[in-house]
Amino acid sequence: MPHNRRLLQNVSAEAGARVFYLATRFFIPPFVLARVGMEAYGLYGTLFVLVAYFGMSAIGFSSAYIKYVAECQANGETARANRLLSSGFTLMSAIGILGFGAFLACWPRVEAWMKVPDSLRSDARSLAFLIIGTFFAYLALSVFRDTLTGLQQIAVIQRVWILSFLVETALIFVLVGNGWGLLGLGISFSVRTAIELVAHYRLATERIPWLRIRWVRPDRDSLRLLLNFGGIVQLNAMLSIFLNSVERVIATPLLGLTASGLLDLGKRFPAMATSIPSSFASSVLPAAAELHANGANKESTADLYLHTSRLMNAVSGLLFAFLACFATFCLSVWLGKLPEGAAELVVLFALSSQVHLLTGPGTSILKAIGKPKMEFHYSIANVAALAVIVPFVPRTVTGIAAACVAATILSATWFIARANAEMGVSLRRYAMDVLLPGLVPYAAGTILLLLTPAATGRWESLVVLAIIGPVFVLLAAAGLYGVCANGAERQTIRQLSNRLPFFGLPTEVGEPGL
Repeated sequence: MPHNRRLLQNVSAEAGARVFYLATRFFIPPFVLARVGMEAYGLYGTLFVLVAYFGMSAIGFSSAYIKYVAECQANGETARANRLLSSGFTLMSAIGILGFGAFLACWPRVEAWMKVPDSLRSDARSLAFLIIGTFFAYLALSVFRDTLTGLQQIAVIQRVWILSFLVETALIFVLVGNGWGLLGLGISFSVRTAIELVAHYRLATERIPWLRIRWVRPDRDSLRLLLNFGGIVQLNAMLSIFLNSVERVIATPLLGLTASGLLDLGKRFPAMATSIPSSFASSVLPAAAELHANGANKESTADLYLHTSRLMNAVSGLLFAFLACFATFCLSVWLGKLPEGAAELVVLFALSSQVHLLTGPGTSILKAIGKPKMEFHYSIANVAALAVIVPFVPRTVTGIAAACVAATILSATWFIARANAEMGVSLRRYAMDVLLPGLVPYAAGTILLLLTPAATGRWESLVVLAIIGPVFVLLAAAGLYGVCANGAERQTIRQLSNRLPFFGLPTEVGEPGL
């Protein structure tokens, strides 16, 4: 189907860019950690938790931009789209100015909450003001990126992103390596953001002839769309961002910045891996909005939901099964010296991340069809589970992380059941089409882990991963092909494999094509 082909093209572009991004991010934490220490590293990570919270002010508007730009384009209502975008831009500009002023006024309390030591106070203040100021500017000007996303111009957005994070990576190594410390990290982030904003503006104005975004007095229709739809998404986003960072929100005031740094290291690999399959969920929103605008029936929406969830969970299984089974080896190669408790955190967050990602296609499609309130079944259930579980766990980094992971799994299960019911998808169909492809790689990883000797250092771990990695991919892929792939998928895989030299799979008689 055309929408499936376009979705896969957008997902491929986004996932490819994210793989490249992960390759650059792999080397930054150990490099920075060796030069600034765990406490300063924890401060930098905690500031980006604050950035995420400030980002809540734009998430509702961002989703509204994407949804309504897609619908207005499909219906030829470009003037309405301009009014909506201009109204949102004006409001977000005002919010950014007021928000940055409020942050300046509240900084002493924020500094006390983070327990910033005297030795870091000057750097912390400069870094915080630079990062938060840059981010508020991004919130207002991201309207151009969201307009491109709404028109499914995702590939060009990814090219801009690649350029920006490559420049940021180079600056981090140059500035931090030459003694700029935390301020070097902040400057690198600001330059990267400036590159993105300028490029998105130029691309949007060049590629979209009807686009006219300016400061205006927001009109009633635009406010209704932004605040009704966007407000619901906004509240969901507030809860989602809180839940995504709740372990550090709890641990930082209780255990200090060192605990925050350890949690950041433990979550780093799962978070990096999450960015690849999450491209399915982000790409499906404009695709589903276009389907909805064109009057697609419930069956077409359910097919898009299952198709996206199935592919995403298969990719998630490959990534998180490998992380969960070989966490110790990965951390040894990455950091050299293994921080106590870090491997356990990687396993916990890998399992939690895969389950959390399963909610992505459902939340995106439900937003696109005008039912964003359904996401409350996930976020409110998660908060309730945390309130019940957290008081009974040990006040340790691992105990707090385990409580957050358990709450995520319970609430995600509840939301998926509700989303399936809304889209008319049976539990059996969901289990076979979506859950099974995500579980098969764990069997491959467990088998290999039982056969793998323990490694004692960075180079030994690197040798083990170099051998085990390809074997794991082949074994898991064979399992997915033999156990999960349907006739159309097998036919597609064989067609692709036959294009490769010295490799090919025989065509089976009687299997349908795409």
